Amino acid sequence: MKPRVLVALLVGCTPTAPAGSDGAPDSAGTTSTSGHVPGTSSGSPTSTTTTTSTAEPTTSTTGTTGPVAMCGDGLRQPGEFCFAPGVRLSTGPRPVAVAIADLDHDGDLDLLLADFEAGELTLQTGDGSGQFVAGPSLPTFLRPRDALAGDFDGDGRLDLAFADPGLGLVGVYRHVGPGLAYAPPQPVKAGIQPRALAAADLDDDGLLDLAVADEAGDAVLVLLGAGGGEFADAVVYPVGDEPYDVVIADVDHNGRLDLVSADQNQARVTILLADGTGAFVDAGQQFVNPEPRRLVAADLNLDGLLDLATASFTADHLSILPGQGDGEFGEYIPIALGEGLYAVIGADLDGDGPPELVAVDHTRGELVVIAGLGLQDIITIARFEIGAGPMDLAAADLDGDGALDIVTADAFGAGATVLLADP
Repeated sequence: MKPRVLVALLVGCTPTAPAGSDGAPDSAGTTSTSGHVPGTSSGSPTSTTTTTSTAEPTTSTTGTTGPVAMCGDGLRQPGEFCFAPGVRLSTGPRPVAVAIADLDHDGDLDLLLADFEAGELTLQTGDGSGQFVAGPSLPTFLRPRDALAGDFDGDGRLDLAFADPGLGLVGVYRHVGPGLAYAPPQPVKAGIQPRALAAADLDDDGLLDLAVADEAGDAVLVLLGAGGGEFADAVVYPVGDEPYDVVIADVDHNGRLDLVSADQNQARVTILLADGTGAFVDAGQQFVNPEPRRLVAADLNLDGLLDLATASFTADHLSILPGQGDGEFGEYIPIALGEGLYAVIGADLDGDGPPELVAVDHTRGELVVIAGLGLQDIITIARFEIGAGPMDLAAADLDGDGALDIVTADAFGAGATVLLADP
């Protein structure tokens, strides 16, 4: 299906502090892009193109110009975004997070979804062609808000971790095989209200560690792996007000993994730089769009420096913080997309090198692709219909054709949508 198309103007701006603020700072083991699925969608997709000049600020415009994609000819072209009609997968009643990984170690990618209302993780097994079959459902402690896959015990098989904010716990399901067999979930104390997870080896000891956004605790927690799927006690790093997401990335380009949180009640991100010992140093905060939900780090303009982007649920735009090196970022650049953005990832969908920003619009039930960032004055915004109330997404090549596909967790649609690339 082709996307619905519109044209807009990208504008550079100088952000101002929120009302009542003094303007001063307050302060891997998975194949999924998240981090952080299928039935048929009605309606045909269309493309959106946004023309932007960053030399001089101007007002945004909307129109209908831009390149016409030749979907279905088998040729991927820069700026061409095509998907087959979305396929809906029935899951639990309210899936809020999705990850993609080879969970059963058979060479085909599977899906992991966290269902908030059912209080469980639901698994969908892939056959390598982009088709999925419902697998087991695994109970959580209360109501999970995030989930990911990673080899936490070092046995070469992917385990599962989930954030359960109602009990202040992270749960870890160790894979004991064969297939999708897991030991009972092990509780790990993780602050007051853990909401989001990220996993990587943060202290270079060969063991996978966890970073946790503790929303009610106004902190990012680091849980260092202790071997055998166990974790050391959490190390607490204060960040801004109500961190909603955390990402792990080398934002200062020194070879060490750093942490960045999206602090939704301050319209800021907090940057925690690794000091080389497995600990982190607060490098300050920067303004972004109001109420940032999800966050991504990606080199959007291929200058060798990671940029940051945040999705805003209440503002009418997505924010980009251009990386400047040494953990520094320029003032945020807004891209007007309308209210309701919930999650955003980076993924090179058209195979031209730089990643596109791919977001879900919770209000409209749409996937939004933003392309051409940092490389040209014209950006393309393409929108695709998905399920109701999407809250998360992930990208991977699900059918082995070399093109990235998308899966969304549709919280108000009681399912997920699979969008297979159809160049």
